[in-house]
Amino acid sequence: MNFESRNPATGELLGTYPEHNKAEIEVRLQRAWDGWRRWSRTPLQERIAFLTRLAELLEERVETYASLITAEMGKPLADSIFEIKKSAWAARHLAEAGEAYLKPQPIPGIPAQIVYESVGPIFSVQPWNVPFWQVLRFFNTTALVGNTAIIKHAETVQGCAEALETLVRDAGGPEGLYVNLTIPVDACAAVIADPRVRAATVTGSVRAGRAVAEEAARVGKRVVLELGGSDPFIVLEDADLAKAVQLGIASRFFNNSEGCICAKRFLVAESLFDDFTKAFVEQSKALPMGDPMTEGIKLGPLASSGARKNLHRQVLDAVKAGARILTGGEIPAGPGNFYPATVLVGLPPEAAIAKEEFFGPVAMLFPFKTEDEAIRLANITDFGLSAAVWSRDLVRARRVAGEIESGMVFINDFTHTDPRAPFGGFKASGYGRELGAPGARELTNPKLIWQGA
Repeated sequence: MNFESRNPATGELLGTYPEHNKAEIEVRLQRAWDGWRRWSRTPLQERIAFLTRLAELLEERVETYASLITAEMGKPLADSIFEIKKSAWAARHLAEAGEAYLKPQPIPGIPAQIVYESVGPIFSVQPWNVPFWQVLRFFNTTALVGNTAIIKHAETVQGCAEALETLVRDAGGPEGLYVNLTIPVDACAAVIADPRVRAATVTGSVRAGRAVAEEAARVGKRVVLELGGSDPFIVLEDADLAKAVQLGIASRFFNNSEGCICAKRFLVAESLFDDFTKAFVEQSKALPMGDPMTEGIKLGPLASSGARKNLHRQVLDAVKAGARILTGGEIPAGPGNFYPATVLVGLPPEAAIAKEEFFGPVAMLFPFKTEDEAIRLANITDFGLSAAVWSRDLVRARRVAGEIESGMVFINDFTHTDPRAPFGGFKASGYGRELGAPGARELTNPKLIWQGA
């Protein structure tokens, strides 16, 4: 079987990539194992120097890598450029802070400390929506702590997968530090069960994450899961309305609206709802949609025809459940997987469709009467990745944030990732952390060293 990469704006075939057979998988797993035995013994300062060189190459190759991302998954070129620059920043940050993150921790009152050691090759199932950033935010930490990475990248971005493997090699990474596996989903269980694989991570759907977690549990291995969300964006009655709308638009529609941390459900105080809705619809309509390689475009095509079909099905289901479409909601004529910015109101928040993740440019707006109702609606879904709370009263905003069932809450800002801060979810959105000090230590062995007299 071959995997195909196609330009979602035109349907053009960009490349075909043969699936790895059992013999090739065996070779690559052994390569990752042998690589770990060497890399884990490499001094930390050399691993840090590698990350610095990785950042330099990302900065040198911004245009090349960004063009590849846009060609394979369809996001606007400006967003792809941002992705590469941010990936470089993350590598530089780890190079600068990694030693402190992994510093042995003394235990007060006893002659002991905790040291953070590598555990071995990590198998990681990666998504298509941020094909460099997502892989590298996992890989950078993996390389820092002395683990090696076995990557099953998304089937539609295999050009990015190959480019990443080459990037690591060009940066001086030794054989086995980064290993691609071109395999289908049904081949993952055998990889997880292999004794040379010490842990697994998934960024993707709830179904994919739970399948990997189930396989890992069978053999007693650790997992880190980042499984998407239906993030609430709560606008209290004393919020800065103009700023909330502006950043609400950015939060919903950045990265082609194909992001787990894009705001999806806008919960707006009843007294502000009409004004918020009017401004939100106007700004949604103004978003330019078209060829993602063109400067100024804010919405490119969705990554696949299947993704567009599913998104439109969700919109129609929402209408059946009582929603009204204020803008968008129709599949445009012509080539490409384009879908316009769409705003829905009137959908009962308890409806099953309102609790789903809309992975595309569709925003759902809901009014609320009281703070308690806003909190209840925010927590009504099984997801718990992130949330935003808007209020000029910071004490109140912190109180509301404390009631939200999520891994992250942003006050008077929209959810975003930062290499210095831990990232991860709660409930059906997964568990474990990436980025920051917690992310650096997540897939290590926190070994106790007790030193007697």
